[in-house]
Amino acid sequence: MSIPTLGAETKLSVIRNPERRVCGETVPPGQGPSSLETVSKPVSKERPAVVKAMLINLTTLAFVAFAFTLLWLVSSLSAKRKRLGLPPGPPRLPVIGNLHQAPQEYPWRKYQEWSKQYGPIFSLQYGLSTIIMLSNHQTAHDLLDKRSNIYSSRPHVVMGGDCVSKGLRTLLMPYGQRWRNHQRLQAAYLNIRVSQSYRVLQDLESKQLMFELLNPDADFSDRFHRYSSSLIFGLAYGRRLTRGDEPEIKAIDQVMENFLYAARVGTWIVDSLPMLNYLPRFLAPWKRLGDRLHAFESKLYMENMARGRQSGSWNWAKLASGMKEGQDMSPEELAYDVGIIYEAGSDTTTMALEVFTLAMLLYPDVMKKGQAEVDAVCGDDRLPSFEDSEQLPYVHALVKETLRWRPVSAGGIPHAVTQEDEYMGYRIPAGATVIGNHWAIHLDEDVYDKPLEFNPDRWIDHPDLPSAPFGFGRRICTGQHIAKNSLLINIARILWAFDIGYKYKIVNGNKERCEVDPYAFTQGFNSRPSKFEASFKVRNEQRSRLVSEVWQVTEKDMDKVMELIRQKGTNKT
Repeated sequence: MSIPTLGAETKLSVIRNPERRVCGETVPPGQGPSSLETVSKPVSKERPAVVKAMLINLTTLAFVAFAFTLLWLVSSLSAKRKRLGLPPGPPRLPVIGNLHQAPQEYPWRKYQEWSKQYGPIFSLQYGLSTIIMLSNHQTAHDLLDKRSNIYSSRPHVVMGGDCVSKGLRTLLMPYGQRWRNHQRLQAAYLNIRVSQSYRVLQDLESKQLMFELLNPDADFSDRFHRYSSSLIFGLAYGRRLTRGDEPEIKAIDQVMENFLYAARVGTWIVDSLPMLNYLPRFLAPWKRLGDRLHAFESKLYMENMARGRQSGSWNWAKLASGMKEGQDMSPEELAYDVGIIYEAGSDTTTMALEVFTLAMLLYPDVMKKGQAEVDAVCGDDRLPSFEDSEQLPYVHALVKETLRWRPVSAGGIPHAVTQEDEYMGYRIPAGATVIGNHWAIHLDEDVYDKPLEFNPDRWIDHPDLPSAPFGFGRRICTGQHIAKNSLLINIARILWAFDIGYKYKIVNGNKERCEVDPYAFTQGFNSRPSKFEASFKVRNEQRSRLVSEVWQVTEKDMDKVMELIRQKGTNKT
């Protein structure tokens, strides 16, 4: 298979000032009212003074009336703006606003800090862009959920949306008919009913994951990534990725790395000052970079789509190609519609499983409680299955707490409001970017008791606690049902089969524990734990043997697996 590759010169750099370099290229710095004509009879020469006085009085009266009208309009507008001002926020500088304060490390944490100073809703000005930050569930729910009819668009992202994606990523599309067509297409293979049928493939991929983790030298993060990539690639294109080092995985990793940096809020000056994008190409190196990144990912998606349609198995590529919405799209747009689900799904589930592993290291009592529940249901004789779901309330709570404690999209995904609105006495201007800060929302002390602690019991004791790790309103993640099922089956099976513990290393002849930092996470659109070490020690020999035996007898014929999915979920060829 021919997979496009990027040369070393295509690595991304953050554009913050005129002197930074990207791909070896320098980035440059950011009629009056018509006169009134009087038609009248000729004026007699005997009364010029009277006529002149009348004209002066009329002119004066008109001027005074105009002045009072103008004063009234200005006063009314000022009063309205005073009455409905923007939410408070950090002091701004002329022209650039708060650009000089835009946090470059863990922005969601800085935004949370500002929320404690300015309140749960505050505003920032990044160049010409007004940013409204929502820092608790109530404000996010009130605006992004309840008023989703006007809060479901996306801000115009020049670098990630125009330069790299060429307007083809559903995630960044403004709210409208085109977005609805993509949403309808994706709903055909991501809705909750159809997602249940994918458990067949999730069961297969999960059994391979458990078998791989039996190897004490296995890199758990790498194995999580193989699971996630193979699952979504199989559903999208009808072929599994059984090794984890396939070119398809390496290519999509490169696409994700490129896009996450390109789309990060506050990173590219052209996103804050969009007029810079009108510069000619020789003065706008981000355009040339965007073209190269787009060519790379477009070729990947088009090739994957073509192979998916040629596959003997049922898959999303075939399903989407046969739908009216898919047939109305260009080949490239349709390839993006399917490809971006693979792009997102191959990464986010991996990150969540890494967060779960980190939590088990730090909270061993929680791990033991989860193991006790799984043991009570399954014993030593079998792996947990999806059929056990209703008997595993604590495992469900573990899934919810994993997603709350360290949300993958920590900074939230920006929305845009399509018309001026009022909330809590503040004015929210049309076109403003509105962001629900997932980090602050899920660590809200007014909602969650001791929010910094990993405590699944909070969901048992208070099952109606709010949770929004997949976003809000009409832009909520369409793949959430697949993600939650993946976390459920893998967390249950890991707890059944393994003890997760610290790794140790020998330093100067002494055995030292490999410590972990619960706050060390990567930067980007999505955030994952920084590289850390953990051991997966099988709980007993019987379970080790059972994992191996189950994997050996598992049906691995992809045509049969996908046909079973088709029969269960869609009844379409």
